[in-house]
Amino acid sequence: MLGANDLSIEWQDDTRYWEWGHIPESRFPEVCTLREVWWLEIHGKLAAVNLSQNNTYVAYLVFRTTENCSGLDAPAKSSVSFRGVKRETENVYLQTPGRVRQDYVIPLRRNDGWMEIKLGEFEYKEGDDGEVEMVFKEVTLNKRKSGLIVEGIEIRPK
Repeated sequence: MLGANDLSIEWQDDTRYWEWGHIPESRFPEVCTLREVWWLEIHGKLAAVNLSQNNTYVAYLVFRTTENCSGLDAPAKSSVSFRGVKRETENVYLQTPGRVRQDYVIPLRRNDGWMEIKLGEFEYKEGDDGEVEMVFKEVTLNKRKSGLIVEGIEIRPK
């Protein structure tokens, strides 16, 4: 798992947009809480050598929302890239939209109380090297977004 501190979050160091702090429910010392942005972009990178070879992995954004969150029901895009192969997914939602279609990716509640949204998957074969890059991007510029608590990105065998 990559904690929020291991991610590159657009404007993460500007306190007008993001707030860093600890919440007891997190396994990490810090999480990143969205105050307000119009452009939401989160990147994570992991060296493949940290994983077991000959597996297919799935990357998930792990998060919560605050009581007064807004704008998180807009369609986003996600992608996972490894060894020149980029797999993109459209219609990824942090909050379930009013009408759910079969081609939507919506969050699921985990046993630990956090939510997760699938960013994508990749294969790691013997002899592969390099970095896996995971991206979540929602850039509906006329939609203000707030109230997202980012814990990190988790990578698990499929």
